[in-house]
Amino acid sequence: MRKFLVLGAASAMFAITACSDKGADTDGDGKVTAAEAQKELSAGGAMAMKPGMWEVKISFDSIDAPGMPAAAKAQMTKAMGSGMSVKSCLTKEQAEKPGADFFGGDASANCSFEQLNRSGNTMSVQMTCKPQGDMVIASKMDGSFEAETYSMKMEQKTSGTPMGAMTMKGKIEGKRIGDCPA
Repeated sequence: MRKFLVLGAASAMFAITACSDKGADTDGDGKVTAAEAQKELSAGGAMAMKPGMWEVKISFDSIDAPGMPAAAKAQMTKAMGSGMSVKSCLTKEQAEKPGADFFGGDASANCSFEQLNRSGNTMSVQMTCKPQGDMVIASKMDGSFEAETYSMKMEQKTSGTPMGAMTMKGKIEGKRIGDCPA
C-alpha cells in the first residue's frame, strides 16, 4: 500500500510542472488522454518547476477504513500522520519539455486522469490508478505552487483491498532541496 501512496505523491509532484489554464481535457470527454497530457505539458508555462532535487512529504490526517481492525487503523493513522518523504531528481529537460509519462510514474500502476487544470499558481488533478488485482485508487488533489515549492490537499479513495474500502485525506508538500547529484 505504501508504494501506491508514494505513486500518488509522485504523480502530484509531476502534475504541477506546466499546464495551460484551459485544462488538458481538450475534447471534453471527461478523460485526459496521453496525447492531451503531452500537449498540455509541452505547452510550458510561467510557473514551471525548477529543475533539481525535490523532496516530497506526504501525510494523512484522516483515515476512514470501516473494515479495518481498530488496532491496525490506529497503527496506520500513526504511521501516515507523521508522514513519509520521497526524493527525486527533476532534470532540466524534464522541466522544459515533460512527457505524458510524467504523470503515471510506474506504468504498472495503470493510471488515468480525469482532470488536469491549472489557473495561475493553482492546480487541480483527478486521477484513478488500478495497480493490481481489484484495487482501485481514486485521487483528487488541489493546491498551489511556486517554482521551488508546492502544497496540495489530497483525498484518496481506495477499494479492492483485503480490508475493504478506505478514504484518506491529507496533504502533499514539495520543496526543491538542491541540485541533482552528478
